[in-house]
Amino acid sequence: MDRILIVGLGSIGQRHMRNLARRHPDAEFTVLRHRAGSHPLIKELNATVETSLDDVLQTEFDLAVVSSPSANHMDVLPKLIARGIDLLVEKPIVTSLQDCDTLIALLATAPKATRVSGFNFRHLPSLKQAKEKIASGALGNIVRASFSAGLWLPDWRPQQDYREGYSADASRGGGVEMDLVHELDVARWFFGDINLTYAMGGHLSSLDMKAHDTSAMLLRGDQGPFVHVSLDFVSRTRMRHYEVIGDKGGLVWSLDGFLHALTPTGRTIITDKSDDFDVPQTYVSMIDDLVQNAPSLQSLEDGIASSRLAIMARDFGSHAPST
Repeated sequence: MDRILIVGLGSIGQRHMRNLARRHPDAEFTVLRHRAGSHPLIKELNATVETSLDDVLQTEFDLAVVSSPSANHMDVLPKLIARGIDLLVEKPIVTSLQDCDTLIALLATAPKATRVSGFNFRHLPSLKQAKEKIASGALGNIVRASFSAGLWLPDWRPQQDYREGYSADASRGGGVEMDLVHELDVARWFFGDINLTYAMGGHLSSLDMKAHDTSAMLLRGDQGPFVHVSLDFVSRTRMRHYEVIGDKGGLVWSLDGFLHALTPTGRTIITDKSDDFDVPQTYVSMIDDLVQNAPSLQSLEDGIASSRLAIMARDFGSHAPST
């Protein structure tokens, strides 16, 4: 991998750039930014900085990583897709239903390329084990599942005033449904395509923001379990907790570091190894799988489907009472 384009150099763009540099120390980096100002990582890796996508596309790239705010992805994705460049696109892929439709239409006629969605939780070993348990049929008929995530938004990116970040502004692609989209993606990964039945969302806390800070959703597939997803930017202790209940057994997973099986005789530990819950390592695993074109990679089309659910939940829930 000789030439790599990084679109956007926020925290996630920096993470991808560092990981790629460690894996490919001889790679040449180009960073596409709205402003030409320097950044320590640009100097460290001797990267080229460009502000025009048309200028950038005069060069051939082995990979483009789209890690700008999701509301800005459509500024670059159509041209990158049309050029047939291998892509890694951060989640959510886009922030409107129209953009979902536009990209699906473009992908249907685009040159062949490896285009991957950046839902990194699919690379978390403990969740892979949970998915394998579900797919094995060991839980029997699965009747319900719940996916909960919460955090205190001001603590999420402590180096930045949360009120100035995109997460607090729906017009910039923020809001809890869009930022905490992993839960919807993992639900689809576990159970296949699911449909949104109902959603409520609103600004219910004292946080100073122009987006939903709380959301609750009910989903179901054609034959699958009832799925409940609850998200918030309010929880003062960060948490991620999933439950899957079947008529032969169940699973409980927590990012606190355990995956348990629920059996007629009680709980048993499937894993509590720290490596199986190492979220930073998932970004490295995703890069490695991308370079190897592993069959387990999540396609861009599939990532659009998860993003579509988040957008629908956000829009469905816009009429909930708010404060």
